[in-house]
Amino acid sequence: MAKMPWSRIREAFEGHWVEITEYAWKAESIHPQAAKVRHHSPCRKELLEQIAKSGRLDGSVVLFVGPALPGIYTSSATAHASNF
Repeated sequence: MAKMPWSRIREAFEGHWVEITEYAWKAESIHPQAAKVRHHSPCRKELLEQIAKSGRLDGSVVLFVGPALPGIYTSSATAHASNF
């Protein structure tokens, strides 16, 4: 799979666990700017089984892609929530 921006990953894999590689990630961000999705599944256990079968762990990261939350600002190192 080609490298995708986080907005596209969120759109395509919302509600899934994803294994990402070749990610671009700024230290102050809570999610990567872009990455390649190697494996994905709505079930974490299934994703981990896919990763184990592939035998590749070279710098990959496993994340859950949840929905965007209104009122959450992610541009700074600390996320600020309104209405919580």
